[in-house]
Order: sequence, then C-alpha cells, then structure tokens
Amino acid sequence: MIKLIAETAWHHEGDFVFMKNLINEIVKNTDADIVKMHITIDFEEYMDQSHQAYNQLKAMTFTKEQWRELIAIVTKGNKEIMLLLNDTNAIEFGLSFNPDYVEIHSVCLNDIFMLEKLKKDIQKQTKIVLGVGGTSINEIENAINFLDHSNMILMFGFQNYPTIYKDVNLDKVRKLMRLFDNIEYGYADHTAGDSRYNELVTLLGAASGMKYVEKHITTHFGEKRIDWPAAISVKMFNELHKKIKILDELNGSGLLSMNEGEKTYSVFGPMKKAAVINSNLSKGNILKLIDIKFTRTKEISDMSQLDVINSIGKKISNDISKGTVLKKKYFI
Repeated sequence: MIKLIAETAWHHEGDFVFMKNLINEIVKNTDADIVKMHITIDFEEYMDQSHQAYNQLKAMTFTKEQWRELIAIVTKGNKEIMLLLNDTNAIEFGLSFNPDYVEIHSVCLNDIFMLEKLKKDIQKQTKIVLGVGGTSINEIENAINFLDHSNMILMFGFQNYPTIYKDVNLDKVRKLMRLFDNIEYGYADHTAGDSRYNELVTLLGAASGMKYVEKHITTHFGEKRIDWPAAISVKMFNELHKKIKILDELNGSGLLSMNEGEKTYSVFGPMKKAAVINSNLSKGNILKLIDIKFTRTKEISDMSQLDVINSIGKKISNDISKGTVLKKKYFI
C-alpha cells in the first residue's frame, strides 16, 4: 500500500490560525494517510544568526503549546502523524507524542548530536524517515548504520522552489534503492503545483517502488507563501490520491504465485498450447516426444507443457487415438 503524505512545512509562515485551519482541512477534507509537520524548538541550534533566513524563520516558530494543539488535531482525526524534527530539543519534544514517523531532514542527516539523541530515545515501533535529497552515498550509509533502527524509510526528493523534473533523476533513485535494499522508500515530489506535468511526475516517482509519496498542500493555491511553488490544492491532492490507489492496485500483492486473472489466461488448450497425440497409441506404450505436438485446442488439458515434457518415457494406461488431447488420466 502506498501512503500519501500531506506536507505542511513552513507554509504557515508563523501564522498559527492559518496552520490550524490547514491542519483541520487536511484532517477533515483530504484522503491523506499521513500529516507531516516541521517542528523547531531550539532555533539557535537549528540556524546561526549569520544565515540570511534567520530573522524570517525564527519569527515563524510556534510554541510547544501550539504544537501540542496541532498534534492533537491530527491524532484525534485518526490520521498518522510524521514529525520532522530540526534540533535535539525538538526530538525530545516530538518523541514524547509517540508519533508514527519521525524524520531527519537531509540538512541534518549526519548531525551527530541529533542522531545520538534520536537513537537514544526512539521507540522500536516508530519509523525513522531519512531525507536523502542532495546527499551522497556515504552520508546515507553513515546515517543508516549509526541509527541501526529496524524501521527506516529513505525519502528521496528535494525542494528547488520548484524542482524541475529533469533534476529528479529516477535512474539514480533506483540505483540507490538497489544499494540500500532492506528498507522502505518514499518520494517527496516538489514539481511546480501549476505544472501540467505535476501529477504525472508524482505518479512516475511513486511507480518506482515507493511506499510513501509526499506532496506539499495548501488551502490557498497560488498564493505566494513559503513553499507555495510546489504546493497543490486540496482538490488536486484528493485527485492524486485516487490515482495513487489505482497504482496501488496495479502493483498488486507481489506474490509470485499466479492470481485468478493469470490462471484464467493460463488455461492449457484454449489459451496455451496443449499436447495432442500424433498417431494412435496402445496401452503400455512408452510416450515419446515424436508422439506429440503442441497446439491450441478447444478442449482443456490438465497438463502443462512442462508436465507433458516430464512425462516423456512414461507408460500409457489405455489406448489413445490420434488427435486426442493428452491428459493425466492417460498415464499409469
């Protein structure tokens, strides 16, 4: 099952009423499986004052009480919750809610202080999401090995406000999936919300073996706020969810045994070639390869082509006339 994540990030711009309305809208009116929020508690740890976005983002942080209120809306709404935690205090705070998922953003992927705190406090059942957009193989490998957690997800994708599809590089993503083949994967799509390829790019990413797909969502489509270039409307989000479910059904169970549809197609005789006797055979004759031919017939055979090949050299149980469809009952 592919799960669709509604990403909120910094789209609130510090406006708690806006964020509360956005969360309520996601919970009540979308088909999101998971609601994702970014929590920063110790902003000084997260960003140095010299950074050009310091003043802007610091003014947008919420209090712990405000985060508690937002988290309560999600949990009461029976949605899974993913908390992206930006500092060690945020890890301690976020884990106190026993979230379904916690994420370490790619900008913090090998912040040893955060990794140590997460490894120390994480519960076994909580899944760790590692954002790996714009990171090297060594960075990914180190974070995985250090955390040594049984439930991990690699989240591919990065935000270039917006990200053009030529930079997504799905071939690279698939190679990384083969390198780290014992965990789950997700794709965070940041294609422009107004791009005609938005949905297509998301679905192609999802179809590359992802269990999670993430999209920025907004109640004010097209309004110039943080992350607005990649944000889609609630209606667009729900339309995407319908197509994700179709993809889910298309992926199937993954069982190597044939399903009922395949079995119907695999009938020997009308569909697949069955073995037909070339000349009359008598009881006690040994079946030889020259005694049969394979052809499509009206009559159904209970023997596959391999069954027939493996029966060469066996004794015939009774007389068989030329043109008879070979079946298991004709052998001793």
